[in-house]
Amino acid sequence: MNRLSNPELTILRKPAPVPAAAEEHAVAPARIGIGAISRHHPSFVQLYFAIEARRTSAMPLVVQFISPTVGTGASTVASGYARVAADDCAQPVLYIDCNPPPAARGRKAAPTANGTLFDALRSGLPLSEAMAPARDAKNLLWARLGPGERPLLTLGGDRLQSMLDMLRTNHPVIVLDTPPTDAPESAAVSRYCDGSVLVVAAGRTRQWEIENAKALLERLGGQTVGVVLNRERSIVPRWLSRH
Repeated sequence: MNRLSNPELTILRKPAPVPAAAEEHAVAPARIGIGAISRHHPSFVQLYFAIEARRTSAMPLVVQFISPTVGTGASTVASGYARVAADDCAQPVLYIDCNPPPAARGRKAAPTANGTLFDALRSGLPLSEAMAPARDAKNLLWARLGPGERPLLTLGGDRLQSMLDMLRTNHPVIVLDTPPTDAPESAAVSRYCDGSVLVVAAGRTRQWEIENAKALLERLGGQTVGVVLNRERSIVPRWLSRH
């Protein structure tokens, strides 16, 4: 693995005009910003390069985006990071939506490839069969992890590790957009990642929720490498590093 080094980073991200549906959907239906890196939201660019600076090797990177509670905009941050990474990488970046499918949340499902990664793995098909090009983005692929209301439980830890090992051979960056830490299996995924980024909402997420989420990830073998304070109303993002 390519464990990300400390110190931790903190990003303050001001609100951006994003359609309401994009807050809870994966990369495929989201329209966040495309083109050259300089055209992305500055906080996404800073997040990407801050994580790159914490690499300990040139091995492919698996980054988890997770939140202590629902409604923090974690999917928006994850997809923004993935789009910047896609513009900077020679090989396709892969965004994996580990959340329940839209149908399980009473929403209309976005078009996908042939099923989920779990379906492809179980059927012995190439994992690429479950991937589709992300909308309005070059060099970025999107896939849904599995079916059901709790896809991570459907897959299981051993199969997830095996799947990630296979995906690392073709993708320099793999982004896991997971449910909040109140789903135990979501927090447990951190042990299979090179680092986890906590996304919290300014004025909404409590400090004790952040500390509890970090402690849980670390107790389960993961490593929190950063905190994104989403919807912060400062004009210029600030960076705070601590040992």
